[in-house]
This record gives sequence, structure tokens and C-alpha cells, in this order.
Amino acid sequence: MPLVPTPPVAPRGYSAVELARAAGVSTGTIKHWFAEGLMDKPAFHGRRTTYGREHLVRALAIKKLREHNLLLPEIKRKLAAIPLEELAKEVLPPEPPESAAPGAGERADTEELGRAWRRVELMPGLELHVRADAGAVVHRMAVEIREKYGCEREEGRR
Repeated sequence: MPLVPTPPVAPRGYSAVELARAAGVSTGTIKHWFAEGLMDKPAFHGRRTTYGREHLVRALAIKKLREHNLLLPEIKRKLAAIPLEELAKEVLPPEPPESAAPGAGERADTEELGRAWRRVELMPGLELHVRADAGAVVHRMAVEIREKYGCEREEGRR
């Protein structure tokens, strides 16, 4: 079942704190990964330094590989062999559909028109709704909630 989408990076990109939060790690961890050569450093602009989608994808991939107890040199070799878009498919939730019009029986207030919501089923009878334009931290939290509390659907139930 697809999880919530990660919104595109804002035109200005992520700050170091936003990148760390979106990846679910500390800023110190991000700095360490840069120092180890796991990610390319962006152009330095002091406090205005920004990080893009590539940095988020790589940070999420590194975190995922670290959760499988891989060491940083091994992670560096793996990342070098995998194209960015392939990594993105592994660590980012799928993009939302182009149009997300309300279905039969759904409330469609004028305020809500144009806002896409993603439904994440945690278990039969319990679901989580996340607005598609919510920030990356919110989307990451939804993924973590599903991973921690969600259960697999019973066979044959759809």
C-alpha cells in the first residue's frame, strides 16, 4: 500500500535543520555524513546554505542502510553504484496523483477543494489522513507511525 507522498523541495531548498528533521537524524549526523563523503556538499552560503532533493534522498538512504547495520564505508560504496532516482524510489513515498478530486460521499468544502489528502490505513478500522502539501517532517512522521503501529491487512481483505 502506498504511503503518503513527500512534497517537492521548496524552490529555496532545505536548511540544515529542516534536512535533518526530514531525514529523522540530527544536524551533527548530517555534518558527519558530509565529512565522510557520503553526500556532496552544497555551495556554502553561511546560514543561507540550502540542501536539495538529492541531499534528502541520500540522507534517507543512508539512514535506512544504517538501520540494517551497514558501516559507512559500505554505505558509501552502495550509494555510488545506485542512481539517485533509483534511491528516491526506495526511500521516498510515491508522488500523489495529478488530480485528487473527492470521491462519492466525501465532503468537498470550497476550502478543501484543490487540497489532496492521502489516506494511510494502519489497520482495518483505523486510518491516518495527511494533507499532501504538508511538510516533509509531517510525511516522515506518518511513515514512522505506520511502521511502528500499523499492521498488515488480513489476507483477502481489500
